Amino acid sequence: MQDCDLIDRAREFQENLLNFFRRQGVIDGDLEDCLQETYVRLWKYRGEYRPSAKLSTFLFILARQVLIDSYRRRTNRRRREADWQEARPSSVSPQPCVRTDVEWAMSRLSPPLRETVELALFQDLPYKEISRILDIPVGTVKSRVSNAIRKLKELFDERRS
Repeated sequence: MQDCDLIDRAREFQENLLNFFRRQGVIDGDLEDCLQETYVRLWKYRGEYRPSAKLSTFLFILARQVLIDSYRRRTNRRRREADWQEARPSSVSPQPCVRTDVEWAMSRLSPPLRETVELALFQDLPYKEISRILDIPVGTVKSRVSNAIRKLKELFDERRS
């Protein structure tokens, strides 16, 4: 497969990748950056891709790595901001973000549950493929999905009360 063909095929997954990042809590301003970084990594690791494998699996593996790096950068940024706030307290408190119920509930899940739910429910990937993407056993995928659904139900029940 030609390199350009691989990139063209990868563009077909742009909306899925954006939704993946969005549901994992990436803020709008960083969505395009994460998508671009995923495509950069696809180009960088194009030699690792085997045409016999599903391109979506390869892309979501790369996207997950981008997401992990994004979490690390965000955590470091928050730590620096907290240090700055301690050094220079502000009298203005930030306004809470308005989110949809699903985004709110998803943000309450742990990162492992959130990414598993994203791939299983929102990306509609089979458990076997999710297990390859996350590098965990299929049984773990099943238990994470089950635990996440139970937790989401609890969150929605609490919110209705």
